[in-house]
Amino acid sequence: MVTLEELQLWIKENTSLSDSSIYKYSRAVNTVSKEMVEKGVIPVSLFELSSIQLDVFIPLIFENHDFKEKNRTGNNMYSNAIKQFRMFRTANPDDITMQLEIENAISGYKSLDATEKAAIIKSRIGQGLFRKRLMEKYNSSCIVTGVSVKKLLVASHIKPWAVSDNTERLSEENGLLLTPTYDKLFDYGLITFSNLGNIIVSPQLSTEEVSRLRISSDVEYDLKVSGKMKEHLDYHRDIIFVRSR
Repeated sequence: MVTLEELQLWIKENTSLSDSSIYKYSRAVNTVSKEMVEKGVIPVSLFELSSIQLDVFIPLIFENHDFKEKNRTGNNMYSNAIKQFRMFRTANPDDITMQLEIENAISGYKSLDATEKAAIIKSRIGQGLFRKRLMEKYNSSCIVTGVSVKKLLVASHIKPWAVSDNTERLSEENGLLLTPTYDKLFDYGLITFSNLGNIIVSPQLSTEEVSRLRISSDVEYDLKVSGKMKEHLDYHRDIIFVRSR
């Protein structure tokens, strides 16, 4: 379990938000947490959920009618606060709990044999069949940098593993091949991609940081987008991408 104070400290150390904004966002997370527990949308407070559980419950929160109305009148402040919280939890996962959840998430699929289960578990960390398919799709090169050193390439899920079905967890239509820096930027929601392949940058990144990272929004990277992949990119832009400072 994490605390409100830990969230506030992480935001202060990892963003350029003012103290007043940090207080506003952290209180918003706390408010949403309490209200969603009361309404039965989430079983326990957000602070008690693991990073994998968050990926399951955040879409349910965003779809809740009362949350939508609250977020609309608050100019999307509440959804942005929840995305900040997800970034915080993704950066600080409970590895032991996560591994147990990964195994438990597929234990109920009796139709899967041991080999299939192993492939799905490996896909959570971008390994095995999932990685192999992305390496083939993108010719063993990062879609942004063109780097082809295999040990530097990360197989990243577009729609998070936790909310994907077993087909999506292994599908090359739900993945991108990226170097570690771009993988983290994408996973944290600091960048996303348009359907044309342009990078969309979160306001969380300053102009100076974008320049240092050599991020270009003008280039149309060849994502090899298909119909199914468009759905996953829509999900990433709506649920994961951080749209506000």
